[in-house]
Amino acid sequence: MKILVAGAAGQVGCRLVRQLLARNHEVRGTVLPDDPALERLDGLDIELATGDLTDEAFVNSAVTGVDAVVHTANYVGPQFENNLQINRLIARVCGAHADHLERLVYTSSSGVFPNNGEIIACAYHPVDERHPKRPMGEYSLVKLIGEEFTTMTARETGLRISIVRPSHVRSGDAILGHFTVGAVARLLQQSQRNPLGELYMADGTELWHDLLAQAVDAEQPCSVRDLEGRPWLYQPNDARDIAHMLVCAVEEPGAVDESFNCGSPAPFSFPEAAAILAEISGVEPLEIRLPVRYQYDHDITKGRSLINYRPQGDLRTMIDSALLVRAEGFVDYDWNASDNSSERIS
Repeated sequence: MKILVAGAAGQVGCRLVRQLLARNHEVRGTVLPDDPALERLDGLDIELATGDLTDEAFVNSAVTGVDAVVHTANYVGPQFENNLQINRLIARVCGAHADHLERLVYTSSSGVFPNNGEIIACAYHPVDERHPKRPMGEYSLVKLIGEEFTTMTARETGLRISIVRPSHVRSGDAILGHFTVGAVARLLQQSQRNPLGELYMADGTELWHDLLAQAVDAEQPCSVRDLEGRPWLYQPNDARDIAHMLVCAVEEPGAVDESFNCGSPAPFSFPEAAAILAEISGVEPLEIRLPVRYQYDHDITKGRSLINYRPQGDLRTMIDSALLVRAEGFVDYDWNASDNSSERIS
C-alpha cells in the first residue's frame, strides 16, 4: 500500500515511517515548512509533502493518490483551534476519498477517559475501551472531538476507520525520571489541586512534605505502595510500540470500525522500577507507604486479540533502551541497537 503519515516527523510518526518501510509499504509523509524535527527522516525513502494541515487544499493534495491514511499530527502546546481544524479536515477529506481509501487510522489519546486518576477518578481499573469518556483539559478534549469527527465521517461516507489511544508516550530517556522521589512528590502536589482525583487528601494533608524529608535527594528511586501494601502502577507507551499498533491498525482486517487502547505489555510497578534504578545507580530506593494509590493503567487485551498487537516495551527493556540513549547517544527509532549504529550521536 501507499500510506500517508500525517505528522511524519513527530515522535511517533518518524518511528511509524520506518516500520511501514520495513514492511515494504510506500510512504508519503506530511511535514511542516521548516520543520525543526525534519532530520528524523534523513536518509529515508519517502515522499515528503510540505505544508499546513489546517489548509484544506493541502490536505486534499496529500490524501490524493494514497491507499490509506494514518493521522498522527498534532500541534504541541495551546493549539486547540489548530488541532481541531486538522482533525476535522483530515476526516472530511478522507471521507471524500472513501471510495478508494483502505482506511483512516486516527491517533487519539488515553486522555479521553482519562486513565491516570490524578485529575478525575477512573470509573474502574484497569481502564478498557468501554470506560466512560470524561476528558480533562483542552488536549484530551480535542482528541475526543477528533474521534467524533472520524466516526461521524465513517457513518456518513462508509469510510473504513480505526482509532488508536496511546497511553503516555515515552521515548529517549524519559522513563528514567518517572520512578524517583521528585516525580512522586510532583504527582502528589498536582493531585492535591484536584479534588475529584484518586490521590486527593480531603483533610488537606500534603503528603509530599514527609516524602521529601525522608529522601536523600529528589533523584533517589522511590518504591511506593499504599497502606495495604499494593504497589503504585504506571503503564506508559514506548513510541515504537505505538507505531507498531498503528501498523496493525492499518493492516489488520479486525481493526476496521474499532478502537484500541495502546500501552506497554503490563503496568509497571514502582517497587520493581525503583529496584532496577537502584541497581543501576547504586542508590538505595526510598521505601514508603502512602494512604493513596496511583493506578495509571490501560487494558490492551482487545488489541492483542483482534489485531495482533505485540508491544515490546516492558519495564526492563525500556530502561535498558533509555540508558543507551543517555550514555551512548543511541537514537531509539527501533528496538535493535545494532540496527541504529549509524544513527548514534557523536
